[in-house]
Order: sequence, then C-alpha cells, then structure tokens
Amino acid sequence: VLASGGFCSDKFFRKLQDPRAVPEFDTTNHPGATAGALISALKIGALPVQIGWIQYIPYKCPDEKGNGITSKFASQAAFRYGISVDPKTGKRYMNELADRKIRADAMFRIIDAKNDSYPINLCDSVAAAKLVESDLANPMKNGVIMKFDTLADLAKYYKMPVGELEKTVERYNEFVKKGKDEDFDKPIKLTDGITISQAPFYAMRGAPKLHHTMGGVKINTKAQVLNIDDEPIKGLYAAGEVTGGTHGASRLGSCAILDCLTFGMIAGENI
Repeated sequence: VLASGGFCSDKFFRKLQDPRAVPEFDTTNHPGATAGALISALKIGALPVQIGWIQYIPYKCPDEKGNGITSKFASQAAFRYGISVDPKTGKRYMNELADRKIRADAMFRIIDAKNDSYPINLCDSVAAAKLVESDLANPMKNGVIMKFDTLADLAKYYKMPVGELEKTVERYNEFVKKGKDEDFDKPIKLTDGITISQAPFYAMRGAPKLHHTMGGVKINTKAQVLNIDDEPIKGLYAAGEVTGGTHGASRLGSCAILDCLTFGMIAGENI
C-alpha cells in the first residue's frame, strides 16, 4: 500500500508542477513530505492525476518557520473580524473569508518578486479578545504579531500610506454597519457587527504556505493504483495524499483525514 503522503517539502518536484512553489516559499509540512515514492509509482506506469494542483494555506506568516503559531489570529480574528491589505497601497484586495485557494491566489498577486511585500492582516482589540489568550500572547512574545495604539502607527510600521489605510478601514466599517461588502462580497453577517475601531490594533504579515498536494496517482474504488490504460497495477494500492482526484483544486479543511482513513481501510480490505 502506497501511503507516502504529499510532496510539499520537495523543492525540486513541486516547482516542476507549480512555478510559484519556489524554494524560498515555506511549507507547513514535515521535511519528509517528498515525491520519491510517487515518482517510483509513476516510473512503473501509474497514471498521474492533477499533480499540479497544490494547496497553499492563506493563514500563515513569513516571519516564522513551518506551521507556526499565528494561524488562529489570522483565521479567527484578522480574516473574520478584520481585513487584509496590500502594504503598497493600504487597500484591501480580497474577500478575507473566501475559499482557501481564492485567498492564497490573491495574496500571491500582492507579494512581489523579492518576497518583501507581504500582505498585512489586521484587526482591533474587540476581535483579538475573541481568541484564546495564548493564541495572541505567544505570537506577540515571538514578535510575529504586533500591537499598535493607532492605525497610523500600524501603517507607519509596515510602511503603508497612512491616509489610504485609514480610508480603507473607514470604508470597511461602513460595510459592516450596512451588512454588505460592496468591494469583495465578504459575508459580513459572520463578522457579528464587529468593526475595526477599538484600540489597540493588532497586525501580522501574511503569506500563503504550501500545505497539501491534491494530485497523485489515480486509484479506483478498491484503492487499486491504475495505469495509463486505466487498468489496475497488480498488487499496488494507494491511500491518502499520494493519490489524486479526490479533492479537486481546493481541498476542504480536515477532509484529508477522511481520505486517508477511508481509502486506507479500503486498501486493507482488498489486499
């Protein structure tokens, strides 16, 4: 049973599949998440499916390695109750509660070729108070989430145009009050009416990180690996992230666990 996982840590192979996956881009995966076993399967005729579909998770921070500890702040405070802005303009650029792929793709359009123009995710003290205390305190202690008395201070720290950021926040707050995001169609009802208005303000640099590879070898309902003629390769089964075609272009959170459990069980039953 081939159950070797994905290849987000394979800097050479992943870039062949997606040019955005340059070696400098970090991943949430462990160092052993490489393509060696997948390549071996392809060499004996396994049919590849959607190998170029790589998921980048948008909740991460470029100022910490790997998975980090800022995800809760980004996903549960800044994205839900706050905004993400382009530091070059001080303006929003996406629906902060959109699909993971939509958000990650939008962030890539903000990050420049030198990787020194990361989006800024921010919220106010009311939003930050929604977090478990350690989910805010620990990243602040590590210097990856910053605290500011004013929006102007926040903008200056991240070298943003102060006036534009203030206008962006004012416009966003009006959307919250009206219940309609006229710029990016963020589902305002999920913000619970929380605006960005109560100091202090909190912010972090954001970046998508390689998180999951949706592509891999093709299998059938018995977890048998198929060849280019769509026929089972005798004695070869596969389950989990090494397989392709299960999740489409944007895997839903936690569904990979079910993928592994389901097809792992099916493979075991059919051997």
